[in-house]
Amino acid sequence: MTAVDELLDQTDLLHKLIHIPENFDSSENNKKVVNEKNITTSETNTWEHSKRGSITNVSKNGFILEAPSRYETWAPGDPADGDYVGYGNTRASLKINNENWQDYNRLAFKINTKCSEIINPNIIFEIHNDGEHKIPDQYNREGYHVINLSNNCEKTYFLNISDLPRDKVTEIGFSYEINGSYMDIPGEYKVELENISLQKVLDATSTHGWEPNKISYSHDGYQNDERKVAVVSSDNVNDEFSIIDAETKNTVFNNKIKSLNNKLGEFKILDFTDFDQSGTYQIKLGNITTEPFTIGTYRDIWKESIPKVLNFIYGERCGYPVPGIHGTCHEDVIAKKDSKTISYNGGWHDAGDLSQQLIHSAEATQALFKIANITHSHKLSERLLEEGNWGLDFIFKTDFGNGYHATSAGVSRWTDNMIGTMDDALARVHDNPYENFLLSSILSDISQQKVIDQDMRKRLQKLAVSYFDIALARFKQSPYEKEPIMWEHTYNTSKATYDATIVAAAGNCYFITKNEKYLTTVIEFMNRMISCQESKGLKLFDGTLLKGMFYRDISHKVFQHFNHQAREMLFAQAFAIALRLPVSDVLHDVWKEKAQDYGSYLLYLRQFTDPYPMIASGVYLDTENSDKESFDVQHLLIDDSAYSEYNDQLKAGVQIAEHLYIRRFPVWFSFRGNDSIILSTANSAAIMGRTLKNKELLDLANAQLRWIIGNNPFDQSLMFGEGNNYQQEYSNSSGDMVGELPVGIETKDDEDVPYWPQFNNATYKEVWIVAATKWLSTISELLKGEKEDER
Repeated sequence: MTAVDELLDQTDLLHKLIHIPENFDSSENNKKVVNEKNITTSETNTWEHSKRGSITNVSKNGFILEAPSRYETWAPGDPADGDYVGYGNTRASLKINNENWQDYNRLAFKINTKCSEIINPNIIFEIHNDGEHKIPDQYNREGYHVINLSNNCEKTYFLNISDLPRDKVTEIGFSYEINGSYMDIPGEYKVELENISLQKVLDATSTHGWEPNKISYSHDGYQNDERKVAVVSSDNVNDEFSIIDAETKNTVFNNKIKSLNNKLGEFKILDFTDFDQSGTYQIKLGNITTEPFTIGTYRDIWKESIPKVLNFIYGERCGYPVPGIHGTCHEDVIAKKDSKTISYNGGWHDAGDLSQQLIHSAEATQALFKIANITHSHKLSERLLEEGNWGLDFIFKTDFGNGYHATSAGVSRWTDNMIGTMDDALARVHDNPYENFLLSSILSDISQQKVIDQDMRKRLQKLAVSYFDIALARFKQSPYEKEPIMWEHTYNTSKATYDATIVAAAGNCYFITKNEKYLTTVIEFMNRMISCQESKGLKLFDGTLLKGMFYRDISHKVFQHFNHQAREMLFAQAFAIALRLPVSDVLHDVWKEKAQDYGSYLLYLRQFTDPYPMIASGVYLDTENSDKESFDVQHLLIDDSAYSEYNDQLKAGVQIAEHLYIRRFPVWFSFRGNDSIILSTANSAAIMGRTLKNKELLDLANAQLRWIIGNNPFDQSLMFGEGNNYQQEYSNSSGDMVGELPVGIETKDDEDVPYWPQFNNATYKEVWIVAATKWLSTISELLKGEKEDER
């Protein structure tokens, strides 16, 4: 029995969530404390309570924070419609007299959790600094940390504050966002907090910069014939390293350690590219030995991550009782159109909160069917299909007809499921043509998967064609119509990605109907799309020409970037689909040349993060911030300071030509974290690799998975429960789930270096269905490419 089948059996085919590993966060427990200072109160400075709930048992060393599980009114200052809020907040805070805490690098405190009917007991720690660098920052991202608590349990928690500004600390606080209870059964939030102390520990984990903690390697492994590299700090004293067999402990490969000095810093490189024998191995460096990892095919490496990601997706189900998390939920989140009303529940919760997005659930559905179509495990395939059908049900349910769909709802609470009470939420409904094009492409693609039964195939094809025809008619009346509200998660769509989406939708409609009217549409919008592409080439400082990248539109004023919502793969989908269509040889050759240019551009971006596998985010012009309309669509919830900070962020990147820069991480402001961005690019690279028969592009896609599973400076797997050395993420509504992926590694301020603090606030550490979807999509493309190579 394989490990995947064994996991499926243990969890009743993943109808029970995978057990959370015990003591996953225990690495802090054994660190040596060399200095400690207790944080206590005095007669003139004690813990103060604010907002809702209450504080009791206040003493010199701690307090008890309490609140009911819900209120029948919104908290003062919250929106009257309850959009993106819970039932208020209960908070305890302590003033600190401008103290300098830089001699300490860790906080410790003990919490005894005694909650009833609270779905995910947690507590939010906050720290305020008024020194040279102020926190919380202007976007209220830095300085907050959410700890998921174990109920009926007393535990000491440790917080790494080594990279937080703390030269003039003015306040600390603990709070809880009140957001309902299990099936609206009256409940109580109650935590006892005591023994708060500042500590200085040895071996504090670095959370900032390119220098690696211990050994940076891919915890799940490497493909046989790709570049296989691990990274260690430049101060490592060893001259050579070994690869040992994980079972026998015999040495199977030795090599000298190489030095690398580039713009990222100085590193020691462990290169074992020449060792390509399939198996399970460990890296041995002096007295350090890594955990076992795999060398093998793409399937060998990533097969065990698939059920874990499925576990997370299942845990995010909305409207369905998920054992261990919640009961039936959100029946009173409703959508209305004319005289029709539906419960807008189903699909999957979007993120750490409980919001819902039709397009995100649709993209997850597509990913589930694609991976089900290619996996070798019959049991896993059937379970993936079951989850995919749950998504299809939601897509069908939210269709009001004639192009209208219930599209999204901002929800951050567990509601009472009773329509007509104060906590109801109203979903957004509209008929924007872009969403119809995208849904058409998704449904027609799913209908072509061999795992779909005939009746469902016909149903999907009928809907796909109708969505496309409605969208095209509306598009002709109002081309490139914007989304009506910024909370729609396709809000940043450019004309170039719009064109790519129409190509993919029209091409898929041709495949399922053979109607040549769709070929005409493909030709028109492929021409529009490649008109947005740099084809002549921009001359770089090194004398070479750079081309193949896309601009947002035909004006060529602003390059296509993604900084949160990312759909880079739309360009690759358009190329891949168009090149399969029966068009003239002239058109085919032009499109193939443009596709090759695009693939070459993706490969060009590799060099800027060497020796790490993360792909750089792309090229930027220093004039892009002058296009306010484009800038405001790309960057949400900003103020005027973002326009000047744009240039500061570019200068932190790499200038490659006059007015032209490379950023390793995107230019971004309030929304930060790059998992979705690099996975979208990985998906694109994998599709282009298959289309162009280019192994380098397939390996580029695989490299992004390796970055996420440990081959990063923090030697940390970003997927909870997979690989090693993972941390608790921002999953404040539903709690920890094996297989969850966060928004991703961020940067500090205007820098262009990785920053991955233990603090787990939104958005960077917030778990996100989008990242999980793109993980599965990328693996499905790699496996498809691997299968084609076997023929």
